[in-house]
Amino acid sequence: MKNIINTFLAIALAAHGASLYADHHLEEAPLSSGAMTILNLVAEDPSAYIEFQKGNSEVLEQLGVLLAGACVAVSGNESAGEMQFFSFHSNLGNAFNMWEVMATSPRIKGLQTDLQSSRKLTGNQTLQVVKGYEGEIYQTWATRTVEVNPTNPAAYLQAVNSLDIAFKSNGFSDVEFNLYQPIASGASGLYTVIAIAPSLRRLGEAFDALSSEQWAKDAYSLVTASRASPVSDKAYFCEQVYSAI
Repeated sequence: MKNIINTFLAIALAAHGASLYADHHLEEAPLSSGAMTILNLVAEDPSAYIEFQKGNSEVLEQLGVLLAGACVAVSGNESAGEMQFFSFHSNLGNAFNMWEVMATSPRIKGLQTDLQSSRKLTGNQTLQVVKGYEGEIYQTWATRTVEVNPTNPAAYLQAVNSLDIAFKSNGFSDVEFNLYQPIASGASGLYTVIAIAPSLRRLGEAFDALSSEQWAKDAYSLVTASRASPVSDKAYFCEQVYSAI
C-alpha cells in the first residue's frame, strides 16, 4: 500500500511540475514540457532512413511536430540497425493525434509502404514530459536512455533533479538529465530517464564522473537508493531531421 501511495504522489507531483514548467519555460525552452512520441524500429540502412525522414518536413509540419529526430542505438542494442524516430509535441493531445493521423492518412500509409522493405517497426511509445530539455538544440547529439521502476518514486524524481544540478554545477553545463513518464507504452518502466550530451565522448565523460568524482558519487547514490536495477539501458547517437522551433 505504501508503494502505491508513493507512486500516486509522484504522478501527482510530476503533473504539477510539468504544468509549472509549461507556464515558466515554454517560450524559452519549448521542449521543457509537453509530450514525445517514439517509433522503435530496425533499419537496414540507418543513414538512408534518416535522409528519407529529412525529406518529410511537410508531413511533420502538418502533424504539429515541434522537433523530430532519429537515434541509432550504439550500445545496449539487441540488433544491428536498432533505432528510434522521435518527435516532440506541445501536449499529449497533439501526440495522440499524430497516431490517429498516421493510422488514417493515405499519404502517410504510402510513406510506410515505401519503407516496408528497408525497416521493421517494433513498437510505438508515447511519453509525457516530467522534467524536460532546456539546453541548446543540436544538429547531432548523444543520449543514454534508461527505463526504471523506482522503489520510492517521489524520492527518485528529487534525486534525478539533484543529479542534474550537481553536473551543471561541476563543469557539465552541456549535459542534462531529463525525465519522462510513459503513457500507453506497453511493458515499460514507470519512468524513462534520458541523459543528453553534445557527443558520445562527452556522454562518456559525464558517466566517468560517477566513479571518479565525489560530488557525482554523492548525487548518484540518491538516484540508485530510490530505484531497483534499470529495466532497460541503451546509448544512442542522434540526428535532427526537422525543427519548427
